[in-house]
Amino acid sequence: RAVSLDPELALVAAVDPDAERMRGIRARGFASVAAMLEAGRVPSIAVLCTPPSLHLELAEPLLRAGVDLLVESPLATTPADADQIAEIAERLDRCAVTGGRLRSAAAVAASRARIDAGEIGRLCAVEVSLGVKRDASEGWRGDPALSGGGVWMELGPDALDVAEAFAGPVRRIRILEAASLQVADVEDEVRVETTHDSGVVGLLRLSWNDLPSRPIARCIGDRGEIVLGSAQTLLRRESGREEVISDELGPVSMCAALMNDFLRECRGAARRVDSGAQTLAWIHAGYRSLT
Repeated sequence: RAVSLDPELALVAAVDPDAERMRGIRARGFASVAAMLEAGRVPSIAVLCTPPSLHLELAEPLLRAGVDLLVESPLATTPADADQIAEIAERLDRCAVTGGRLRSAAAVAASRARIDAGEIGRLCAVEVSLGVKRDASEGWRGDPALSGGGVWMELGPDALDVAEAFAGPVRRIRILEAASLQVADVEDEVRVETTHDSGVVGLLRLSWNDLPSRPIARCIGDRGEIVLGSAQTLLRRESGREEVISDELGPVSMCAALMNDFLRECRGAARRVDSGAQTLAWIHAGYRSLT
C-alpha cells in the first residue's frame, strides 16, 4: 500500500516460496530470489522482509545484481552477518538500509524539533512502549534459529531508534526483566533500561501479549513533556496547556515516509553509515546483560 502511494514506484516482482501467500499480489511471482534474477527480472530496489537469519544469504545476490536494499529490522540475527551485509554493500557501492518503522515518522521529527527548541526544558527521561499480539510458539518468530530472539529482537530496534532520536546515542544498556509468559522458546515480555551519551535515561517496555495502554513514547522534561500516541502527538507544557504537534502514527504513512527516506539515500552522492549493525550490537548487549 505504501509503494502504491508513490507514482515513481511500481511493484514488478514478489518472491515467496508459498504460492498461497502470493495470491492477490499484482506482480510476477517467484519462488526464490535466484529464480527472479535468472529470469532477468532485476528490480532497481528491493524490500527484504524475510526471517532475519536469511537476510545475508538473500541480500548478497541482490546487491551483486546492482539492487539497492531496504531491509526490515533487525538487519540480521548476528553482528557478524550484519557487518558482512554492510561490507558487501559498501564494496559494491549499493545501499543496504535497515528499515526502522518509527525512525522516519513525522511525529518523531516534530517532537525532536520541539525538544531542540527547549519547549519542555531539559530532557530528563524517555519512555518507549511497544506491543503487538503474537503467539510466541507459532511461525518463524518463535524459532530462535530463524528469528534470533523474541520480542526484544523484533521490537527492540524500533524502541532503540525512538530512544536515540530523542536522547542521543546509547552508552549503556541493561535488560531489567525478560519473561516468557507463553512458555515458548523466546521471550515475549521485556523491560530495558538505557543510558545515553546525553545522560538521559530511557525505559523500554516491549510485549507480545498486550497492546500497550501507555503512549508509544514519552519525552519527559523539567518544564513539560511530549507524548507520542498512535492517534496524535501532544506537547504538554508546565502550565498545563496542551498542543497537538503531529497527526496519527499510521502504519501506511510510516512505511511511506520510510520509503521516501530510503529513495533519497539511494539517490544521494554520498552513502550514510547505516545504523542497523550498531543497533543489532546493542540488542545482543541487552541479551548478554541477562547473564
